[in-house]
Amino acid sequence: MRHFYTSRNCLAVMRAVIVIVSLVLIGIIYHYIPMQNVVIASSLVIITAALIAVLIYLPLYLSSIKYTVTDTEIIKSSGVFLKFNQSIKHSSIQYTTVIKTPMSDKTGINMLILHVFGGQMSLPFLDLSAVREIILLSGSTGGEDV
Repeated sequence: MRHFYTSRNCLAVMRAVIVIVSLVLIGIIYHYIPMQNVVIASSLVIITAALIAVLIYLPLYLSSIKYTVTDTEIIKSSGVFLKFNQSIKHSSIQYTTVIKTPMSDKTGINMLILHVFGGQMSLPFLDLSAVREIILLSGSTGGEDV
């Protein structure tokens, strides 16, 4: 049995993206809305939502994600307020898809999608080494070029 967790770099990258998107939204609101009260209220709402996401929700969510690979199945556990468990047997995997982002070795934003009979299981926010190892442990073919 082997446990896998989310990439360490993923949290920092997602925090930076949320801060940048929040600042761009505030800039757009300031540029296009002439009423100062609406701009201030909207900015406060965006800043509050960004702070809650960056400081509370994202760390809790990313720390709750755990992937367990046993001899017969892959188990995904996640969730902050509601806990979700999903499992698939190795024998039911038809094929795998690996989604890599630019500079994926630095950002940690990679996703492994396991396509099974009647559905799929996505394993987001993994290091490329973890993606390779899960593919090998699951007995799927491929993964050499990941």
